[in-house]
Amino acid sequence: MGGSSLSSGWSASGLPRHGLPPRHFDLLAGGGAGRAVVAHLWDSERSHRLVLLGLLMGSASRRADATGPLSDIEAAWDLLIAAERQSAAIADDILLLPETGHWLRHCLGRLQSPGHGREPGDPPLWADVGHLHLLAAVAAVRSGLPFRLRVPVRAGRVWFPTLGCAVLPGEARAWQAAEATFDSHTLIVTPSGTGTAGPGLVRIARPFAQPSAHWRVPHVLSLDLSDGPRQVMLHELGPYRMQGKAWDSPDRTAGPAAAETVHRWTELLERAWSLLARVDPGGAEDVTACLRSIEPLPVARPFRWHSATMEDGMGGMAASAPAGTEPAAAAQFAAVLTHEAQHSKLSALLHMYSLHTPDVTRRFQVPWRDDPRPLRGVLHGVYAFTGVARFWRGHLLNGCPEDEQRLAAFEFALRRRQLLCVLPALEREPELTTLGRRLVGRLLETVREWEDEPVPPEPLAWAELAVDDHALSWRSHHLVPEPDLVADLVREWGDGRAEAAAPEHAWHCPVPRLVPDPAARHLDARAVLMRMRLMRATATQVPATDALGDVVLGARPADVHLLDGRLPTAESLYAAEIRAHSDAGPAPGTVWSGLAWTLRGRGDREGAARALTACPELVRHVYAAVRLKSASAPDPVAVAEWLGRTVAVS
Repeated sequence: MGGSSLSSGWSASGLPRHGLPPRHFDLLAGGGAGRAVVAHLWDSERSHRLVLLGLLMGSASRRADATGPLSDIEAAWDLLIAAERQSAAIADDILLLPETGHWLRHCLGRLQSPGHGREPGDPPLWADVGHLHLLAAVAAVRSGLPFRLRVPVRAGRVWFPTLGCAVLPGEARAWQAAEATFDSHTLIVTPSGTGTAGPGLVRIARPFAQPSAHWRVPHVLSLDLSDGPRQVMLHELGPYRMQGKAWDSPDRTAGPAAAETVHRWTELLERAWSLLARVDPGGAEDVTACLRSIEPLPVARPFRWHSATMEDGMGGMAASAPAGTEPAAAAQFAAVLTHEAQHSKLSALLHMYSLHTPDVTRRFQVPWRDDPRPLRGVLHGVYAFTGVARFWRGHLLNGCPEDEQRLAAFEFALRRRQLLCVLPALEREPELTTLGRRLVGRLLETVREWEDEPVPPEPLAWAELAVDDHALSWRSHHLVPEPDLVADLVREWGDGRAEAAAPEHAWHCPVPRLVPDPAARHLDARAVLMRMRLMRATATQVPATDALGDVVLGARPADVHLLDGRLPTAESLYAAEIRAHSDAGPAPGTVWSGLAWTLRGRGDREGAARALTACPELVRHVYAAVRLKSASAPDPVAVAEWLGRTVAVS
């Protein structure tokens, strides 16, 4: 027992100022870290959250609707401080939960911008503020401190972070309060308005690990790793998750199905973590120092293992649940683990330092996203994929199984090329601060050390094609040509003057505008097909039929013909889809970029290939406008060929 440091959360002036020694900053900036550096990040994150708690307390104390039917916010705060005096380690464990960071940012947003972002069905403010009461209750229970506190109930459930979820008997109300009491041994949850002996209460005795119809216990994965045992919580029960409406989803599985789910997660994590430790020890050390919980996402399709990290939830990640049939599962998930640990590290660093100016209006193209990204998102991407490239390089060089070698080579070459496409220009970005430029420069130094490392010809060629293909598809979707130029070209085509212009009379093509296209989806479909082709286990699962789209979202039979070298067939299928496109607006950019690759190197289609690679957005928009004015759909290759010889493109 001792004094409390939580009271300093009322003011940043009472907290230590954090900074990294230059050597540690450079380690972190180069994509690495290690336990000592990550420990420093956790110390800084603790102070950051205490500041946010102080801001929340100050904002909530000025709002009459902040606590509603709950106990006063000061009562919750006092209980949290009392629990910290009993055990600072327990209080810190709760303060540093990933969901605590997520909740703090969400709740502060509501307190500081009333009404902003509210949607029908969202909880009342007091239900969000009341998560502080639940954190205080958990700290008190875990430190053995008796209390009585009115806490929020969501749809008949009360989530006590790390302990479990109480499910109240009877008909659930959307939002209500309950009285939580603890006598050093038993936790009792009673809906407001009922007696302590009424039928609606839930009684849970220590050690709170026995599930029942009215008490759900979080699944904890107990891992047997080479450097010792490790526990990771499956974050399935609380409301503050990356799946925004997860609380409203059906309850998680129970019984044998739940045991099988836990087994699959445990087996996958042990295999992936062990692989990471063997081929990329630094990456494994960072994952060990960061990871605390995983929020399961729906099972993914082959080679599309979805994952995410909330910037304010250091140590937490969401990831597709394992089906048990994924190809190269351990390697794929090892890449996921290091990817999300990189996000956690950079998020903590961004809480310490400003790496870019506050201007967040500009958007950038990056070769791993369908959508234009803000500068902060670009920094996160280059930082995360430097770690991913480092893992695949290590896997390739350190005993990669024969059936995974071509995949590992492709992944390493792909991420290396993507990073070398982004980092040099990013280093010159004027919106970066001095430290931001230092970070990008160190990442570039790291990646350039790998630049000349050999990769087998086929995976290398496909990696280069994947990067170029994404760039063309992205440009086709998100860049829009000058409307007057499109109108003039459409008029010229319609007037029957569609003939090649002499160079001195060629149309000048102004720089297109960035207009984000929400219809841009699955721009990596052909890259996923490449991965499937590179592994024997999945090479035969790629049918050149309409069923392909069920296997790989966004893929079409023409893509298979393109990758297999049947270019005339692919060209015919792409062109037919463009001509048949009947929706308002142009055909998908991925179809136009596929068509471009079928024409590459063709002497009789030189103009079309040039136009489709230099200004695909112009071809796409001109063709859509021409088609609207034509009695029958013209040949898209003919329109592209004409534009390639009519417009000044380089």
